[in-house]
Amino acid sequence: MISLAGRDILHAWGKFLFTGIGLGLLIGVTLTMAGVYRGMVDDGKALLDNSGADLWIVQKDTLGPYAEASSVHDDLYRGILVMPGVAMAANVTYLTMQIRQAEADVRAMVVGITPGAAGTPGWPPHLIDGRQITRSHYEAVADVASGFRIGERIRIRRNEYSVVGLTRRMVSSSGDPMVFIPLKDAQEAQFLKDNDSLIAERARTAANPALNRPGVPGLLDAVLASQTASRSVNAVLVRVAAGYPPDEVKAEVGRWKHLTAWTRAQMEEILIAKLIATSA
Repeated sequence: MISLAGRDILHAWGKFLFTGIGLGLLIGVTLTMAGVYRGMVDDGKALLDNSGADLWIVQKDTLGPYAEASSVHDDLYRGILVMPGVAMAANVTYLTMQIRQAEADVRAMVVGITPGAAGTPGWPPHLIDGRQITRSHYEAVADVASGFRIGERIRIRRNEYSVVGLTRRMVSSSGDPMVFIPLKDAQEAQFLKDNDSLIAERARTAANPALNRPGVPGLLDAVLASQTASRSVNAVLVRVAAGYPPDEVKAEVGRWKHLTAWTRAQMEEILIAKLIATSA
């Protein structure tokens, strides 16, 4: 039997070769894009898993700390903690920034975690080396992808931190390694202004007659103190008690606290939508 396909290949061998190479590259690029996308989705799901939360409570009408800016007062968690169905609640901050390491900068997501025992929502769930943060200032736990080592000194804004522990697969939805520091330090790094801005703000406040009244001693000092203290966090992470549906607790939070709460399933949808928008 005469093979017409074989004869055609022999007749136009160059065309066949280049067509095969082109198809191979096309398939390879498609598989690579699919693999990168699946990897990003897995990183996003790992971020949600490692947070140890069932609900993310954020500023009203915002999408949450991973997709949109959110700012709530750091004392709100106390009212949330006493609500029915809430087993644990903890404040958390997230800030993607450049961290100074010796003579180089490392891009990372700095996470401010609430002091407490390991297992508190927001804490890294496990370490591969070192220990968890035990002091209220100047200690850090970093993901190994950051390149930091135990005992190394890193600089975040105006303060230096000692790396006391290392973890793995703690990355943001963008793939940036996480660095965990105490909440108060993270609030200062994220929300406080630099010294020059604080000095200028104090001068403006002192020149304001409504805030510097001669007959009201202590008013100016109280206003200035409020300008140098940060009382905001990005979200409150909630672990729901056994037997309580997360959707039920979410509805109560929205009804009584005038905040927005997202369940795990909803946060997955938000992260995937963000990844699709970013890669488009």
